[in-house]
Amino acid sequence: MSIIWRFCSPKGYRFCHTNLFKVPSKSTLSRFLGEYKGQNVLIKQRLEAEVQNFRVPVERVCSLIVDDMSVKERIQYSRTDDHIYGLDTCGSYEIGQRPQIANKMLCYVVHGLSTKYTIPAGYFFHKSLSTNDFHALTISVLQLLSESGFIVLRLVTDNFSANTALFKKLGNGSLQNYISHPVLPSIPLFLSYDYCHAVKNARSLFLDREMSSSEGVISSTYLKKLYELQKDLPVKPVRYLTRKHLYPSNFEKMNVLRAIQIFSPTVTASLKFLKEAGDPRFCNVDATISYLENMYKFFQIHNVSSRTYYIRSRDSTVAPYADVSDQRLEWLNVTLPNYIDDVQSNSSRDRLSGLSEETAEVLKFTAKSTCLCIKFLLKQVGFYYVLTRGFSSDAVEAMFSHVRLRGGSNDATDARAAEYALRQILRCGIVKASTSANISETMSFVSTAPSKTREVVEQHIEDMVLPFQLRMKIQNLKTNMPANNTIYSASVAFLAGYIIKKLNDKLKCDVCVSPLVSTTLPGPLLRLIFLQDRGGLTYPNETFVGIIKRIADIVQEISPFLKYEMPLYQAFQCLYPHLKENSLFCCPLHKDKLSSMVINLTVKPVLDNICLEKTDMVKNLQLRQKPLHRKVLKL
Repeated sequence: MSIIWRFCSPKGYRFCHTNLFKVPSKSTLSRFLGEYKGQNVLIKQRLEAEVQNFRVPVERVCSLIVDDMSVKERIQYSRTDDHIYGLDTCGSYEIGQRPQIANKMLCYVVHGLSTKYTIPAGYFFHKSLSTNDFHALTISVLQLLSESGFIVLRLVTDNFSANTALFKKLGNGSLQNYISHPVLPSIPLFLSYDYCHAVKNARSLFLDREMSSSEGVISSTYLKKLYELQKDLPVKPVRYLTRKHLYPSNFEKMNVLRAIQIFSPTVTASLKFLKEAGDPRFCNVDATISYLENMYKFFQIHNVSSRTYYIRSRDSTVAPYADVSDQRLEWLNVTLPNYIDDVQSNSSRDRLSGLSEETAEVLKFTAKSTCLCIKFLLKQVGFYYVLTRGFSSDAVEAMFSHVRLRGGSNDATDARAAEYALRQILRCGIVKASTSANISETMSFVSTAPSKTREVVEQHIEDMVLPFQLRMKIQNLKTNMPANNTIYSASVAFLAGYIIKKLNDKLKCDVCVSPLVSTTLPGPLLRLIFLQDRGGLTYPNETFVGIIKRIADIVQEISPFLKYEMPLYQAFQCLYPHLKENSLFCCPLHKDKLSSMVINLTVKPVLDNICLEKTDMVKNLQLRQKPLHRKVLKL
């Protein structure tokens, strides 16, 4: 932990070592890390140490993840290690021959399927790697893992052309879902692409092209119309739909979360609502909704990470796999490939672009490989259940994040910093990923420093000069007015249901909550909630929705008059004296607390959306030519 601390904050560690704590010195940590002894020595020691901790044989079953990371073309000589960093380590050179300078690092990471461990199994610096050399390196890593006691059952890469060529080389010229294991011929080796990369490709093609299926035209125009429709609303039906989702730059396209959010149920429910509401702009949205739902289901099936989350979320799609007759496996093996073929054939018939051949093949190939691997783990290996999030390439992405953090959070670090970072991982067994890394988990840490509370500066309504009409709107919060049936009001109704749930959890008072809940069947105003409900959502009545809607509108109108510090406090001072006199809040014990909670729970997301909208209005920097370094673009 001291090594990780020191490379995250050298100055902070030096200060604490000198003044505060008895922690190891710099020389002690350097001696612990040791000198450069060659990559296979440290890797083999770490692998053997991990195997000794295994309690049952099934823990040896693992995946091997392969990926590349760019490094700076720089040669460095280390006097401490007496080693030259930055040269191509994949080729052999004779004396007098000029070696190549490496610009990429090929990394092999072994990741457990039943036990959580992530270990670098090999890393090689190169400039241009041929398929034969790539194949030879992969076989050597598989041999090392087998000698150490691991059973590699899966080989995972992204769909880069070099990785596809490797798969074809392993399959004797053809792309196969599984092959005979090159080192352990008695078992299969399943080949698979990373499902996160497949989802990102499907998202990018959806935004850039038009496709068609048997249901109609698949187009991102509907999402862009929805984005324009909710652009100026203080409460949005899809809160996270921003410019970065629909018009991403090449760097922003790498984000997995934004790709998943485009396919999320909130988006599809909003599109269904607009169609059912009779909006002529969304009358032919059925094919697009089917595409979004299929891509989201593809991700959810591959993202199972808990044995109990499906109970809490009421979503059987994310349940662990415990039976080979699971319907999701049939969906992966038959339904999804048929849907992809349907999209491709109809797009070709209608002379539309459709999915690219590579992406269509990746989706079908990954789905079938996942299906076969799950069945093999349950039936042959003896797994009680399978969690498919371990099938992703998050392990190697976390490794790369650690390497970049060790190099000063640079997007393109050098070979020496990468070597030191991987040496730290092998010696310490800890991966510290950046909090902004494109992965689902990072190493957790706890701060014991006491937090300082800020003094609350009194802000009153008299300090804000508001127009007369706006002051009248604030005073009208004493009266009740039902909300109309629009997409904006439906979004506010969804927020109102969440507020009622928080009020019920906090106050636990039926007198407070019962006047806010709808007692009739869900009408058109609550249709957006109904489309997303799996049995746990709350339906507010029209009067409470009207109050929340008026609060959101008022906050949007008074936002130009709010000061930069403590805007929530200022909005509270404006709204609270009038809202607490509303007849809907009839509980004598909790009336004041109920009013304050309603204001806080409403104003916070509205202010968040206003700030997000202001941020989204900032356009990308337009340069005449591409900068030499990404830091120039950041400046």
